Amino acid sequence: MKVIVHVDPTRCRGHGICTLFFADGLELDRWGFGRPRESVPEGRRSLAQARRAARACPNGAISFTVERGRSRA
Repeated sequence: MKVIVHVDPTRCRGHGICTLFFADGLELDRWGFGRPRESVPEGRRSLAQARRAARACPNGAISFTVERGRSRA
């Protein structure tokens, strides 16, 4: 499963809490605002970390979607 992280730039205030919970998927830009990394690791661990980061953001700027791989028959 692939986690796609979104940061709403109109809500982000640069607290940086999101990167503490999901350092593999989020980084701070040079002004201290969160942004998704170019490459986000896949798997359940990334999903759990993305959930924690979204819950921890005091302004609700973090959201994510999950793309599930096709099951093999």
